[in-house]
Amino acid sequence: MPEFENRTRRELSAALRELLREEPLDQLRVRELTERCGLRRQSFYYHFKDVYDLLAWAVRQERALLADRLAECLTWRQALLALLDRAGEERAFYRAVLDQYGQEGLGEMIPLEEALEAVQIYYRDRCGRPPDRNGEERDRRRSRAMLLSLLEGWVRNEGALPPEELADALERVAERGAEGAVWQTLRERGEWCWTP
Repeated sequence: MPEFENRTRRELSAALRELLREEPLDQLRVRELTERCGLRRQSFYYHFKDVYDLLAWAVRQERALLADRLAECLTWRQALLALLDRAGEERAFYRAVLDQYGQEGLGEMIPLEEALEAVQIYYRDRCGRPPDRNGEERDRRRSRAMLLSLLEGWVRNEGALPPEELADALERVAERGAEGAVWQTLRERGEWCWTP
């Protein structure tokens, strides 16, 4: 695709994101998008069937951008902060994706599987554990479902915790869960004794 066509698509996508901060997707009109870009309506229809087609293209572009950003993350905290920072920058766009496609559509836009797998490999290698394909896949599915639910709530609630505080809260929950698992294991082995 020639560069000017890509440029036009990017400009329309940027206009879409700007207008979503002002009104919901179902109220956006092609005229508003083209006026914002200084284009004629024919230019829009050369590239897209309608506003929803533009949204679908913008979602594919967002996935590519997120894949690049998340590929650089080694820890779950880095990945979560990168994701929350981006979602915070584009909260209206992410909300429109949720409204149009639901949580599963949000999951299609965000390459969570790749990021979660990279984090698993990083920690597995650091701990010297052998691969466990079934266990790791199960953990990725659970983590994906949890992260999508968390992200949906965070995107929809503008008064939510800032990314750093949310990451801290999740870390505390994970630590408590790990402490509980250790306590349960020791208790089952009969190695646990409690002294006040």
